[in-house]
Amino acid sequence: MRTLRKLPILSLALVLVGYIAYGWLLSIHKADWRIWIPAGAIAFGAEWIFSVGWAIAAVIFVFIKKEQFLLSLGISVVWAMLMYVARTELRAFMNNRGWNFFVLALIAGAGLGLGWFTDTLPTIRTFGESLIK
Repeated sequence: MRTLRKLPILSLALVLVGYIAYGWLLSIHKADWRIWIPAGAIAFGAEWIFSVGWAIAAVIFVFIKKEQFLLSLGISVVWAMLMYVARTELRAFMNNRGWNFFVLALIAGAGLGLGWFTDTLPTIRTFGESLIK
């Protein structure tokens, strides 16, 4: 087994920050967390094409009727490319598919949950409400 010193911390942090941002965006647009957190975690853990599909679905279902649709779609495309690089690096570190799924799903679920939690903080909630007006 490879040493923990070679663990791609930057990639894991990138994945976590990306999902925190998505969780927060979905939260300020009042999307149902019981659907989006498990679906995002499973999609990202399973395969990169599912995570891209999840991001596109999030943009379509949550942002389609909002003025930020094109901005959200652009952010999703950039995010999907960065996530692909991050998950490729993480898969190169861990050769076991089961552990890959578990770690990636755990990170995605934790990130989405943290993003949803940040919307409960009064300062961040006020900022989020000002963004969607």
